[in-house]
Amino acid sequence: MLHDLSLVWTSDTPAADVANTLAMSAELGYDVVALDHVYSGPLPPIITNSLEAVVQVATGVMVSAAATTSTSLTASTAPTPRPRILHRATIVISDFAANHRLGAFAAAYDLVAVRPTNEKAFQSACLNMTEPALISLDLTTYFPFYFKHRTCMAAVRRGLHFEVCYSQALRGGTGGGGGDHGSSASSADKSGSAARARALFVANLTGLMRATRGRGIVVSSGAHIKGGGAFELRGPADVVNLLAVWGLPPDRGTEAMAALPRSIVANEGLRRRGFRGVIDVVQAAGGGEAIETAGKHKQGKEKEKEKQQQKQQQQKQQKQKHQKGTDQKKRKADDGLANGPPQARQQQSKKQRKGP
Repeated sequence: MLHDLSLVWTSDTPAADVANTLAMSAELGYDVVALDHVYSGPLPPIITNSLEAVVQVATGVMVSAAATTSTSLTASTAPTPRPRILHRATIVISDFAANHRLGAFAAAYDLVAVRPTNEKAFQSACLNMTEPALISLDLTTYFPFYFKHRTCMAAVRRGLHFEVCYSQALRGGTGGGGGDHGSSASSADKSGSAARARALFVANLTGLMRATRGRGIVVSSGAHIKGGGAFELRGPADVVNLLAVWGLPPDRGTEAMAALPRSIVANEGLRRRGFRGVIDVVQAAGGGEAIETAGKHKQGKEKEKEKQQQKQQQQKQQKQKHQKGTDQKKRKADDGLANGPPQARQQQSKKQRKGP
């Protein structure tokens, strides 16, 4: 199963763009996608998930589009195939000491990611934070620090993963806030900034792979849905080849789009459905009849085991009693010979020498 855990959504994104992006994701072969709401400014007083209504509207748009484009009278009006949709929140962190209410985000969204912008926030995300599942880095910006092997591997051992969004390099701009893409700069300035962004992306990606040895890296698109996000998506094979050029081995690239994201989705779902991330609540088959039958079967086995133990105990007691009686008879016989006449003792000694 292929996963794309970052399709950046903003509050002013049209539902048609969401539907087109989801349709393109399904066409490229992605089975699971995540709509990503990036919080880059002051956090709202109440954390609410706005993506549920967006998904419902986008699904309606996809169904109506499929019905409109159908030209045959006998054609099926089934909805267009779409991937499984998750809800994700990405919080940009610059002050590691601030209260970002990650627990409230974890309760409202399926996935939570953090985007540190400085060294202290990066270290806090790697070593201390427990709510996020991803550390999503904007690799097109300049980081005034090195990615240390010890810090990055500590995060990997804790179950965190580092996210690489390839559309940042293709777009040549920042992937931090999901805002407007327009700019009043000249075309020369745009091309220069895009080239610098790509150079920073390659340099930061190389440093991240050096620090992690290629482990714990998840690849997502990071495509901005508003304004044609479907055109920023790429097929899985193209992404693997592109990352191989930048130094990520093909096997690691395939794992970063399939196995690792799948484990993240499964673990986060278990954390939200289970008790302390260990016990998952499931419904018994047959409305509880299976549990009752299993209980009766278990009780029958226990009773049979108790009967066998009692029988073995009785046999052991009988054996001990028989052995005790034999020993007593032998002692009495020995005592009688010792107290009898000397002739009887001599005859007994002769019998013992001759043998049976």
